[in-house]
Amino acid sequence: MKKFSFFALSLFGLVLLFTVFRTFSASSFQKKIDPVPKETLPMEAALRRLSEGVRFKTVSSLEDTNANSREFLSLNEHIRKSYPSVEAKLKKTKVSNFSFFYEWQGKNPNLKPILLCAHTDVVDVDPSTISLWSHQPFGGEIRDGFVWGRGAWDDKSSVFAILESIEILIKKGHVPERSIFIAIGQDEETIYGKLGAKAITEIFKRRNLRFEYVLDEGQIIAEGLIPGIEKPIALIGIAGKGYLSLGLEVDLKEGGHSSMPPEETAVGILSSGLSRMEQNPFPLSLGEIQRTTFQWLAPEMKFGSRWVMSNLWLFGPILKSRLSEKNSTRAQLHTTSAITKISGGFKDNVLPASAEATVNFRILQGDSHRGVLDRTEKILNDERIRLNPPDTIFEPSSVSSTDSIGFETIRRSIQETIPDVIVAPALVSAYTDSLHYGTVADNAYRFFPVRVKPEDVKRFHGIDERISISNYEEMIRFYIRLILNSSN
Repeated sequence: MKKFSFFALSLFGLVLLFTVFRTFSASSFQKKIDPVPKETLPMEAALRRLSEGVRFKTVSSLEDTNANSREFLSLNEHIRKSYPSVEAKLKKTKVSNFSFFYEWQGKNPNLKPILLCAHTDVVDVDPSTISLWSHQPFGGEIRDGFVWGRGAWDDKSSVFAILESIEILIKKGHVPERSIFIAIGQDEETIYGKLGAKAITEIFKRRNLRFEYVLDEGQIIAEGLIPGIEKPIALIGIAGKGYLSLGLEVDLKEGGHSSMPPEETAVGILSSGLSRMEQNPFPLSLGEIQRTTFQWLAPEMKFGSRWVMSNLWLFGPILKSRLSEKNSTRAQLHTTSAITKISGGFKDNVLPASAEATVNFRILQGDSHRGVLDRTEKILNDERIRLNPPDTIFEPSSVSSTDSIGFETIRRSIQETIPDVIVAPALVSAYTDSLHYGTVADNAYRFFPVRVKPEDVKRFHGIDERISISNYEEMIRFYIRLILNSSN
């Protein structure tokens, strides 16, 4: 017994020493990059332009591609008038009804161009929540240090910050070394981007364009969102999940009177199947992207968190358990499924003959839409529930390099603009237009320099969306540095 205890204690000591060694031997991925001096920007005018842009109710619709056409056209006219130098110096191509892209010709045709992306459409506001907003959802008010309204964060701040930066540089006489394209889509929020990003990408393909890198919205500057790190963290999205909205249908061919119900109804059969799906989520895993993120963050953490992150071979299960406690972090670890729509029946005393539901999947790298369908059929295990896959399905994106011109340019531009920031690669769970644009680029990155604190997460597509004045100024400075650095 004593020998066993001694052996166990010795083994524990060796493991402890090994994990501590790994913790302190891991070198930092951060680079010493000094912030650039701040030049005075025309912020008062820039804020007015963004504020007015937010007032246009550019809500896109998958069913009606001309919905809110007057709002979209008015916004595009506002952009045209707001940036005369951009309109005069850059070649502009209109696409579909409201989308467009600019081409800023570079001096060196041997350098691959880069592509900056954004979108003008926004999600609508739930009418039942309007009274809960501190300011009118489409008022674009500038108050208390913020610009308030739908789109102020997602994604009109990107649209206007990019154009502000180019307008400023043109007036200074800057001409980029490599060509720069700016793509502005109209239907990112409908998910499929058919008239915006997809249509623009098809034009790029016909022109045989290949970009050095693409930068789209996606990850953010996290403040207080990751335990163990007090500094702001700029998370550069290096991959995006796939997307599948799957229809489920039960059709019994007959209904009847509710006073004489059968043992199982269409709604009941479908509900039981949906319940089984919720009870059997995809398993959690720490894949390549997640491990890369933790590898970059670990050296910047306090000892306890650093110890865990540096030794995932031992603490991986504990970390997965901790991360699974929050919806936002759990989503990073597996393919998610969410029941988003359900319908069946039209009268309270009539048995519906059929019932339908939609389940939205965000597919993690390593999974595929075929695997999702096969797994769903197995869990449902009911031939009466029919699966109706959509025509358009997005597989998970490829993983972009952290050792590339694009990543280093974005990293440098962040650190030159936002002092004392930590940079790390990460996964993007939400859909962005980069799933289209990434097909014509060596690497596609997903980042916009929006500062997000824990209390801000609910503002995304939610109540009281806003962007701070100081953060919007940072965004403009970031894009200026990005364009200048891309010329080097």
